[in-house]
Amino acid sequence: MGFSPQRLRDSLAATLQEAGVTPTAACVALSGGLDSTVLLAALAAEAGRLPMALRAVHVDHGLHPDSADWSRRCASLAGALGTSCDVVRVDARPAAGQSPEAAAREARYAALGRQLRAGEVLLTAHHADDQLETVLLQWLRGGGLAAVAGMRPLSTFAAGWLARPLLGWARAELRDWAQGEGLEWLEDPSNADPRFDRNYLRLEVLPSLRARWPAAARTAGRVAAQAADALDLEAEVAAAGLAMVTAGETLVLQPLQSLSPARQRVLLRAWLRSRGLAPPSAATLESLRRDMQAAHSSRIPRTDWPGVVVRRYRGRLYAAPAATDTAPWRGGQWRTDEGFELGAFGRLELVAATGQGLSRERLPAALTVGPRPAGALFRPAGSAHHRELRKWLQERGVLPWLRDTLPCVRAGDELVAVAGLGCGGSLAAAPGEPSWRIEWRGRPALTEAEAIGNHGPA
Repeated sequence: MGFSPQRLRDSLAATLQEAGVTPTAACVALSGGLDSTVLLAALAAEAGRLPMALRAVHVDHGLHPDSADWSRRCASLAGALGTSCDVVRVDARPAAGQSPEAAAREARYAALGRQLRAGEVLLTAHHADDQLETVLLQWLRGGGLAAVAGMRPLSTFAAGWLARPLLGWARAELRDWAQGEGLEWLEDPSNADPRFDRNYLRLEVLPSLRARWPAAARTAGRVAAQAADALDLEAEVAAAGLAMVTAGETLVLQPLQSLSPARQRVLLRAWLRSRGLAPPSAATLESLRRDMQAAHSSRIPRTDWPGVVVRRYRGRLYAAPAATDTAPWRGGQWRTDEGFELGAFGRLELVAATGQGLSRERLPAALTVGPRPAGALFRPAGSAHHRELRKWLQERGVLPWLRDTLPCVRAGDELVAVAGLGCGGSLAAAPGEPSWRIEWRGRPALTEAEAIGNHGPA
């Protein structure tokens, strides 16, 4: 079946209805090219039968000398179709080591996200050929099931949703309809540059592929839909299984080991996602799964990949951003009328209290913050004797890899506080005395008990 505005409207309505989504308005991402021109024109033709208002947004990347003219033409097109078009200008220059494609895409979607209103659905003009290109590119880059799933017809985005209602049609069908309607559109010359991966695939590879398999785009769409279903099923399995293998922030190895390797991998990926951490490659994930179970119980093995470190300790896995693991903060003088920044480790602040923390009257104007000094002694509040700090931390159950990086607060040569754990020494507040409590904002769980689920305020 060819493309028509009525079929587009019905397809979009079915997608929204299946997901139980009822947008207040639809916003078309209008580049001015063939695909987005067709999308806006076809929806405008059905505007009287759409259950939501229609508008457009054009993102000017500023990368081409004619970009200002393209913006004017998009606004003119939208006006001729009876809709509005907001023009947003962005800086899409790539950062060092970033591809121009990625930089433009990130800048574009960031701008579109800021423009999207609450409850509104953003409509992009990705079609079946774009889906085929996306699946092949991600597959060639080593992507897994998520790569094969390609682009979803509908997903959450910014304050609303993002829908791709043209995924059921090939570009040739859109072109046929546009020519029949006498539409005009822009041609971005960068689309003819084979240096970009997607362009190379489109210009050099797909023509031969289609010559042999004319229905390749539609087939890829069906495969992507099946892969998306498999991913959704995996997510359901993971949601049910995580409760069995996790305790607080940690993953418990014993119940994990009773599962098949495939389910172990599913749950490891889901656990890392739940911690907001980047997933590892397939090889690193397998190394993590194998090594964390095989290493001797006396060891604390670790597995690293960019941005993440995972450790095993007493039968549990602990995962954290790598930024909190290597030189997480710098010591120095702490002016007590200000906070003390700990980089990725958060911030120290003084909070007014009574009878806990450091004496407000006796507190000097400046303290010193640094890592645990070698051989340091500490007299905790309420104790008459000094303790070796190393042993005191062990007794408190502080996780081994954090013991050397805890912020230790000194007044002159005296250790008066260990952030997150307690105060002491000559500055410890007496019962009922006005005091300053040291609050460590953004701190990690310091002990096994906290990581399992008893993480209270510092």
